[in-house]
Amino acid sequence: MKRFLVFLLVLVVAAGVLGYWRGWFSLTREGQVDVQVDQAKFKRDKEAFNKTVGMKAKAAKDQIVSLWNKSEGLTGDEKAHAHKELADLERKHERLEQQIKELDDAGRGRFESIRQDLSNTLDEVEKKIEEMTKKLEKGKDK
Repeated sequence: MKRFLVFLLVLVVAAGVLGYWRGWFSLTREGQVDVQVDQAKFKRDKEAFNKTVGMKAKAAKDQIVSLWNKSEGLTGDEKAHAHKELADLERKHERLEQQIKELDDAGRGRFESIRQDLSNTLDEVEKKIEEMTKKLEKGKDK
């Protein structure tokens, strides 16, 4: 329980720091601290990130389809192994699409954690696509 509370505190502080750095919050001092939230700025940042990730996810999906087509030229164990890896890659892409949907519904509190998780998943998918492309190119050259 203690670890969860520490995690929650770190998450809140990280969201606050990110919000201040991105201009979502501003602090003024005239006898007291006044916190103002710039909803429009947050919304623009969220939409821009969502659009960028959406385009990358679509490009990744197209690349996965291309890899499936390239794998059809393989035979035997190479083909079975490639199909297994491509099925795993498709599952990761489905998770990516689910995270994009979660991002649409996220408020300021959850945005940063979903954004970080989404970025990590996207990096994994892109790295795996690159590895598979290299493997299938090597298999094609044989």
